[in-house]
Amino acid sequence: MVPPRTRAPEPAELAPLPPRGRATRGALPDGAILHRLGAADAALARRVAKLGAAGVFGCEAGGVDDAGPWFLLTPPTPTLRERLEVGALPSAEAIVVFRRLAGALAACEAASLFPGRLRPRDIGGEGTSTFLLAAPLLSAWLGETLATAPEGASLSRWDAPELADGAGASSATNRYALGLVVYNALAGRHPFGGLGLRHAHSASLRDAPPLPEQVAGALSPGVQALLLRVLAPSAADRPASATEIVNRLDELLSPARPSRARVRPATAPSPRPKAARTEPRSGGRGLPRGWAAPLVLGLAGLAALASRAASPPDASAVAAAPPPQPPRPLSVTRAADCAPCHAREVSEWERSVMAHSVKSPLFGALESIVEEQAGRDARCPNGAGLLRRRGAEVCADRRSGVVITGSGGEHWCVNCHAPMEAQSPSVEPWTAFSSPRGRAPLRDVLRPEALEGVSCGACHATVGPVGAHASGARYEGNPTWISTATGALFLARPEDAQGRSGIGNSGYRLEPSSLLGETTGARPHRASSPEALAYRRSSEFCGACHDVRLFGTDAVARSSGDHFKRLRNGYSEWRAWANAEAASGRRAATCQDCHMSLFPGVCLPTSDAGAPGPGCPPGTRLSPRAPGEYATGLVAPSSARPERLYSHTFSSVDVPLTPSFPERFAAGATLDARGVPLGLRARRDMLLARTFRFEVGAARRSGRALEIPIVLENTGAGHRVPAGFSQEREVWVELRVTDGAGREVYQVGGLDDPRADLRDKRFLRITARETSFDSDGRPLGLFGADVADGPDLPEWSPNPRAGGTRFRGKGLINLQNGFLRCVRCIGVIDARGRCQPGPGQGRTRADRYDDGVYDQDTGECRSNLSGGEELFETYFPVGSLDAERGVFKAPDAIVDTRSAPPGAPLEYTYVLDTGARTGPFQVEARLRFRSFPPFLVRAFAAYEEAQAARGARPSGAQVTLDMLERVEVLELARVTTRIE
Repeated sequence: MVPPRTRAPEPAELAPLPPRGRATRGALPDGAILHRLGAADAALARRVAKLGAAGVFGCEAGGVDDAGPWFLLTPPTPTLRERLEVGALPSAEAIVVFRRLAGALAACEAASLFPGRLRPRDIGGEGTSTFLLAAPLLSAWLGETLATAPEGASLSRWDAPELADGAGASSATNRYALGLVVYNALAGRHPFGGLGLRHAHSASLRDAPPLPEQVAGALSPGVQALLLRVLAPSAADRPASATEIVNRLDELLSPARPSRARVRPATAPSPRPKAARTEPRSGGRGLPRGWAAPLVLGLAGLAALASRAASPPDASAVAAAPPPQPPRPLSVTRAADCAPCHAREVSEWERSVMAHSVKSPLFGALESIVEEQAGRDARCPNGAGLLRRRGAEVCADRRSGVVITGSGGEHWCVNCHAPMEAQSPSVEPWTAFSSPRGRAPLRDVLRPEALEGVSCGACHATVGPVGAHASGARYEGNPTWISTATGALFLARPEDAQGRSGIGNSGYRLEPSSLLGETTGARPHRASSPEALAYRRSSEFCGACHDVRLFGTDAVARSSGDHFKRLRNGYSEWRAWANAEAASGRRAATCQDCHMSLFPGVCLPTSDAGAPGPGCPPGTRLSPRAPGEYATGLVAPSSARPERLYSHTFSSVDVPLTPSFPERFAAGATLDARGVPLGLRARRDMLLARTFRFEVGAARRSGRALEIPIVLENTGAGHRVPAGFSQEREVWVELRVTDGAGREVYQVGGLDDPRADLRDKRFLRITARETSFDSDGRPLGLFGADVADGPDLPEWSPNPRAGGTRFRGKGLINLQNGFLRCVRCIGVIDARGRCQPGPGQGRTRADRYDDGVYDQDTGECRSNLSGGEELFETYFPVGSLDAERGVFKAPDAIVDTRSAPPGAPLEYTYVLDTGARTGPFQVEARLRFRSFPPFLVRAFAAYEEAQAARGARPSGAQVTLDMLERVEVLELARVTTRIE
C-alpha cells in the first residue's frame, strides 16, 4: 500500500509545466501534477485537499509545507467517457463508481459548491479512485482565464429534462446526470440511447426503462430501484440530495443485506492509478485488481473506501467481513417493498391499468352511485349499500322485508378492484343512517395496500381457486346473490358443477401466509408452491375476476338456466374459443400468452426512414411477436439458464382517466431493453392494430344502387372485441363515398370533435341529480336520458343485437354492446308487434314506453310486447327509463352479441341510392376506436359534481369533465376502393 503524502514532492522529481492561473505546476513521472500556490492561498490548498478526499478534483494530498501551500492532482486519464466507449463496466465497479460520485456530489452540496455539469468526460479514475474533475470550479478558484466558454455549456444527452425547458444547471440536475452515467456504466448504453438528442430529451420526460435482466440480477436488492428513482423525470420524485443517495446506497450495500452478485476472489490491491495507457486494460472493461470483493460484498466500510482514493482497503479486510444475514421477512406487500428485488416488474406494473384498478374514476363513481341510489326510498334516504358489506345499519325491501344492504354481494366490486382489502378489511360496513364515513367512496376509506389495486401481493399471495361451493368449504368472493323480492339465494358460478371452481366474481383464494411470514435462506418472502405457480399461469386465474356476474336473472339469457347477468364475459368467451381451438388440434393461447408476453410485437432499430409501425418510435420498426412468445433472462443469480420473463405491463386498450396515472406513463414510445414501449398509449396502439382484419369487399354498382360490403374479422384476440366492460368501448366504422365529381354521396361515423358522441343517437337531456320522487320516496328519472334518433341511425337487417354475421342496410356499424330494460308500450302497437309513437309522442325514443314488470328471480319480463320488442335499450350501466320516469336500477338484460367473436368474419353490406350521381365512386372506410363514450363521462361528472356539492365527496368529485382529454379517437385501419 502506498501511504498518503504529507509533504509535496521535491523539485528534482518534477518536470516543469505551464502555470495554471496563479498556481505553478510540475509533473511527476507517473503523471500526477503538483500545484504550488502563494502563501495567501493556504486555505485554498486545504480546501482542495479536503474535497479531494471526498472524490473531487482527483486531489491525492495537499496542505502547507516549508515551501508554502500545495496540492497534488491525479491524472484524469482514462476518463469515464473513454471507458464507456468500449462497453459497460463490471457491475461491481459501476456500483462503487455510483457511491464514489454520489459522495463527491454530496461534498459539493454540503459546501454549497457547483462543480460544473456532470458528464462522463468530466469523470476520471477507476473504481474507488473515481473522481469529479470539477474543472470549472478549480479554474475559478485559481483565477485561470479561459479563452472560450467551458466545454459542455450547450445541451447534451447527459442533462436532466428540466434543462431542455430552460432551467439552469444545478446540484439537482447533476444528480439526474449521475443516474444517466451509472445506468450507462451498468447497461453499456444510455437509457434513452439511439434516439438522437431531441428525441432523447423528449423520452427523458418519461421514466427510464429498467436495466437488462442479467445486469439487474447481479445487483444488490434495491440498487436498481434507487437508480430508477434518481432518474425520475420529475425533480420532485428524485432524492432530495446527494447525501440521501449516499445513505441509501450504504444501507443497501451493508453487510446485513444479502448480495445477489457473483464475484471472483480478491487479489492484492493495486496502488493509485498510473498515467494514461496506450491500450485499454482488459478491453477497457476490466476492474482494477483488488477491488472485486470489497465492491460486491458491500462491506460496511464502503463509505470510507469511497472517500480515500489514495488508500484502498487491504484484501485482509474482506476475509473479516461478517457473513450476510437473512433479510427481515415481509409483513406487508406494498409495491415499494417488492421493488428492491423486482424493479422491472414493479416499474412495468405501475404503468398498467392493474395498478390503478381501484383508482379508476368511472369505477369509483359507478360503485358509489349503486350504493347511494339502488334501493333508496323514504325509509332509506342515503342508499342501501347493495354491494357493500352489511353492518348494524341496513336497509330492507319495503314489500318483502328482505335486507337489501349487501344482497347483491358484499364488497362485490372491492374484491376484484382492491383484492388486498380481503387481507385486512378497512372499509366500514355500509351505514344507512349515521356515520357518513360508512358511505364514503372507496378511494377515501381503503388502506394504502388496497389502494394499489391488483398489486404484487394480490396476485402472488393467490394460491388457487376457491373451493367448490357444494363441498361446504369456505368460499371467498361473491358466488351468490340474494333476491330482495323473495329472499331466495342464487348461485353465480355454474362452473363449479363442471369441476372448474372459482370462475367469476373474485373466485380466487388469497392466502397472505403463503407469501408473508418467516422464511429460510435469503428470501424476504416465502416461495410459491408448484400448484400456486401453475394456477397463476392459467387463464382460470384471470377468469376469477374477468367474468363478472351481476345480481338478477338476465331477461334474454334466462333460458340458459343461469340466474345472473353477464356484465363482463372475458373468460367465458376465451373458454369457448379455446375449446374450439383444441377441437381443431391447435393449442390455445392463454390470457398470459397475449397480455404478459412480447405479443403483439417489439420495436427494433432500423435505418429505414419509412413508417415505424404503430407504437414504435422513429428509428425503429415494428417486429411482430406471436402470442406466447416471451422474453428470456436470468431471473436470479442462481439461475442455471435463462427463464421466461413475464411482462407486468398487462397490455390493455385503456389509458386510465385517474390523475394518479401520470401523463408520462401514458405518453411516448421509449423502449425497454427488449424493445417494448414503456408508454401505455404506444402499447395500446400496437395491440389494437393487431386485432382486426378490415377490408372493403367486392363492391359493385347496379343501376342507381351501390353495394359496399365492409368486412370485419377479429383475428388478434381469443375473446370477443370489444372486451372487458364492452358496453363502454366503441369500435365503429367511418365510411365516406364520393362521386366522380368529388361530391359526397354518403357519410356515416364521422366526428367533428373527438369529444363528441357518435351520431346514431342524440342525448337531449341527462338527469344527474334528484328532481322528483314517487310516493315511496324513490327518485324518478335519476341517471336516465332523453334520447332521440341521430342521422347515423342503424338500419340493418337482421338486427345485430340478435347476433349473426351478415347484415344489409345502412347507418352506423358499432360493435359496442349495451343494456336493456323491460318495458311495455304506451303508444301504438303496429301489425308487426312494434311500438310506434302515439299522439304527442315521438320526440324521444322512450316516450312511447313505460316500465314493464321484471322478475329478478326468473328474468321474466311481463309486457304487452314480445319477440324482443319488450326490451328497450338504455345507455347507462344503472339508471332510469328516461330523464323523468322510472326508478333507478340495474339493467334487466345485457347485450353481448354485437361485439366481434374471434375468427368469424362480420359482413355489413351498405346498400346506397346514388340518385343521378355518376361515377367513378370513391369509397374510404376507416375503423375507429374509443375506450369510453363521452356521454358516460359527462353524466358521471355531473352526478359527482352534485354529490360533492351536498358534502358526500370529501376529497372532491371522482369524475370531472377534464378527464375527457384522455378519451382519444384512434384509427385502427383505413381502406379505399373505386367503383366504376
